[in-house]
Amino acid sequence: MMFAENLSTFLTHPITATVLLMVGIIGIALELLFFSSGLLALAGVAGFGLYFLGFYLAGFAGFGDLAVFGIGLVLLILELVVPSFGILSVLGAICLFGGVLLASSNPMDAAVMLGIALLVAIIVIAFAIKTFKHRGVWNRFILKEQLTTDKGFTSSPDRTHLIGLTGQSITPLRPAGTAIIEGERVDVVTNGSFISNAKEIIVVDVEGARVVVKEIEANQATNS
Repeated sequence: MMFAENLSTFLTHPITATVLLMVGIIGIALELLFFSSGLLALAGVAGFGLYFLGFYLAGFAGFGDLAVFGIGLVLLILELVVPSFGILSVLGAICLFGGVLLASSNPMDAAVMLGIALLVAIIVIAFAIKTFKHRGVWNRFILKEQLTTDKGFTSSPDRTHLIGLTGQSITPLRPAGTAIIEGERVDVVTNGSFISNAKEIIVVDVEGARVVVKEIEANQATNS
């Protein structure tokens, strides 16, 4: 009995309780952000568990308080497997902190301890995000694979140098077709006009892989 009383006194001491809350918040938050195979979550649950144990041994925390806290944990776990755009996380956090306040002998003191723990936790979490940002949960939504040629990815060639060059259509352009420009077969398109085969054309614009041409009128070809 003496051991339980001593343990309760130690665990409910404001400094000890604040540290336990810090461990609980940081552990669970980092687990949600970085997926550490459950190790951080285990540390977080242990921190909260010892907090509740202290107030339970002191006769203040009941199973109802623990149930509210447990619901919060379940909601946070569900957030990992059922994307809710943060709704489950917010509800889970409310239940977690609500359980912490209800379990305390003095909710006002618990609110102060929780506030201090949150402040320190935010600093630690911000540092962790900055340091280990490449491992964060947000990377699930970011394409990390490099699009390189050795993996079969190629970008459209830059054809802006073709602007102003002349050539000859080798297929009817209706409005798309093929032309010979500077000895190279090029897929081209007109601005909507029809150009028959074997007509002199000039490149007027390039939009990505789209080479836009128009027909050179006979009098223009003569003048040039």
